[in-house]
Amino acid sequence: MEKNQIHRLLEKYFEGSTTLEEEKALRDFFSVSGDDNPDLLPLKRQFEIFSAGQSLSFNTLDLESGIIKSIEDFEQKQIPPVRKPGITRYLVAASIAIAVLLSGIFILKSQNKQIRDTYTDPQIAYAETQKALLLISQKMNEGMQPLTNITKINSGNEQLKKLEKMDKSLEMLNLVSFINQSSNLKK
Repeated sequence: MEKNQIHRLLEKYFEGSTTLEEEKALRDFFSVSGDDNPDLLPLKRQFEIFSAGQSLSFNTLDLESGIIKSIEDFEQKQIPPVRKPGITRYLVAASIAIAVLLSGIFILKSQNKQIRDTYTDPQIAYAETQKALLLISQKMNEGMQPLTNITKINSGNEQLKKLEKMDKSLEMLNLVSFINQSSNLKK
């Protein structure tokens, strides 16, 4: 084949308008020759790769089944496993029953304990009670001493109430002066 004819076929090939016979002619040309022209050398390698790819054969059914199997495996990983709620329900019910039973036992045991006297003589018990209450009273009085200053706060409050009365009377005077001005405007 001539160089010009090869270039025209290559242009048609890259435009996508060649026939099968013309493509076969290009493959045959590059498989036999194409070494003499250095600008056609990359194309020779390309056509060699295309011819090697045509010799490869694969079964589309195997490919399709492999893809389907991969999709199914992926979907199985995405679906969370279904848990059986029956076992967990029984466990929850059993734990609640145990908690109720234990609390009932503790309540019954605490009710069976009776209060017993620590002193046999009521006079001694009365004296000890008075001592305890006196101690509590002293401690509470010590805690109340810092709070006596709070009454001083209320004394300042009384002076503020006098100012409030004065403020109300000023408002009344302002109202009277406003009424006088409006009556003067009517005349």
